[in-house]
Amino acid sequence: MSPPPGYVAYGGPGAHDATPARIGGLSKALVTLNIIGIVASAIALLVQLGLRNSAIDFRQGEISSSEFADKAGPYLGATALAGVISLAALIVQIIWSFRMAKNLRAIGRPKQSFSPGVTIAVNILGGCTLGILPYFMWRELWKGSDPSAPPGDPTWKQRAVGQIVHIWFAVSLLSVIASSIGLGAASAVTRFNSDSNSRIAKQLDDQIGFIMVAGLLGIITSILFISLVRQLSARHMQTTHEV
Repeated sequence: MSPPPGYVAYGGPGAHDATPARIGGLSKALVTLNIIGIVASAIALLVQLGLRNSAIDFRQGEISSSEFADKAGPYLGATALAGVISLAALIVQIIWSFRMAKNLRAIGRPKQSFSPGVTIAVNILGGCTLGILPYFMWRELWKGSDPSAPPGDPTWKQRAVGQIVHIWFAVSLLSVIASSIGLGAASAVTRFNSDSNSRIAKQLDDQIGFIMVAGLLGIITSILFISLVRQLSARHMQTTHEV
């Protein structure tokens, strides 16, 4: 028996939203916020490097405890600014990836592993998984956004993934490892009320190398992510015919 007129199989093209949502503006906003975040992170890194010199001076008795605490002010301000920018970027990233996952339904990509709702959780909790879940999410969005895959293509998950996704993940892992090593010293700067200045100065003096490496890897990861966003967005917009 043939299906009635207008019938669309579940997961097939037209089974969900007929018109894909636009992502162009979101991708531009996400790139802009990440660029601003890179600048803020670089400033914080430079200020922290200067703070290390102050930590050495304090340990050698050349400046007082209060003077050392005062010199940490610019670093705290820079890190606070970077945190606000990161939060704004995360919100935009959640909406951006949600729309792309939703668009995959509209263009007929059956059996998605990352539904629109799941992408929200992945973006929020991705750091807890060392970036592994986001990596697989970007892989699926990349495959589903292949312009050469026709609507309803059952083999769309077998499509190739761009090298930028793999490179971003590899550097991201290195950044997480370096950050975990230097976390004690990096976070100590924000705990002047609970730790002695002597302990903070010692941590900054002894672990500044790990902090610098982690900071630089974080900046490189952000640069790679900007490239990922641009390439994935262009690919997706070509597939959805977004001008």
